[in-house]
Amino acid sequence: MGFFDDDDDKTERATPRRRQEAREKGQVAQSKELMAALMLLATLAGLLVFGGGIAEAVGRLTVRFFEDVALLGPRSLDAETTHALIGAAAGEAARAVAPILLLMTAVGLVVGFGQVGLQLTPKALEPKPGKLNPISGMGKVFGLRGAVRTGLALLKILAISGVMAAMAWTQIEETTSLGGAELGPLMAGTGHVLLRCILAGMVTILVLAVLDFAYQRYQHERDLRMSKREVKDELRNSEGDPKVKARIRRIQRELATQRMMEAVPKATVVVTNPTHYAVALKYERPAPGDASPPAPRVVAKGVDHVARRIRELATENDVPLYEDPPLARALHAQVEIGDEIPVELYEAVAGVLAYVYRIQGMAASA
Repeated sequence: MGFFDDDDDKTERATPRRRQEAREKGQVAQSKELMAALMLLATLAGLLVFGGGIAEAVGRLTVRFFEDVALLGPRSLDAETTHALIGAAAGEAARAVAPILLLMTAVGLVVGFGQVGLQLTPKALEPKPGKLNPISGMGKVFGLRGAVRTGLALLKILAISGVMAAMAWTQIEETTSLGGAELGPLMAGTGHVLLRCILAGMVTILVLAVLDFAYQRYQHERDLRMSKREVKDELRNSEGDPKVKARIRRIQRELATQRMMEAVPKATVVVTNPTHYAVALKYERPAPGDASPPAPRVVAKGVDHVARRIRELATENDVPLYEDPPLARALHAQVEIGDEIPVELYEAVAGVLAYVYRIQGMAASA
């Protein structure tokens, strides 16, 4: 397989499950060059801020070291004393450069976690014998991918070197003017020229790192692409996932609630608790001579906020509300949506319907 291989059938974006599996294996879009560039930039910034103090500390440390050596003399300077002097000098040097090291480490952690987030990937730490195969390792180094990486690295080095050289060329007049200067101005002028060249190189490195980050994101998305068959297989396999089932049930409940609410405006009456329960009944009067007249059916029911919504829809569509707490609780507990009321509730519901028809008759007469 080459560096720019592409499977024509992998045209679908990766599913969330595919992304999660890749993340668990440690396959994330991460640009190491962006991390290195920002850490290098942090180091340069630290040198600009703390460089003077570090130089003074190193100078004092050097002077003190040679003074101690001179005081001890060649006869007293044994191995133990030398070890103590070097250890003390190393400790002071470490304290001097500690701010820069801490800044560089902090930037590296922020950039690293900022790209991929905090994720424990035990699968990525599992030993894989295939990675120890020297033949496959040589193939990666000398194969097409290795050649492309080497070529890109050389191009980056040439780009950075070219930018720094161009910046140095623009400073040629200032550099030549320092030829007859004293040591102090000469060192200061040379430092300014070097700093401008280094900054130009850092800007180039940062631009290349941003481009590499964008490419890594693109390559990661490309590697995760799936074929239509893979998407269908994953969907079929995920149907047994409890989370997927729970989501399906939730969607089904939402659809059922929506259909139930659509039936409220067509109801005959809504029996209420009055606040906690609401049951919408629909009764279609039998035709003359019908031997088995239909019983009232429950077309919607609910408690608390669902009951409140049922009452609101009933009021908006002029469906009568009838307050009967025992009947509302009994209907809600005993009858499912779409079922007829049981025989033991006929008498109570008949009283409700009689009241509704009486009210409607009076309204019609008026």
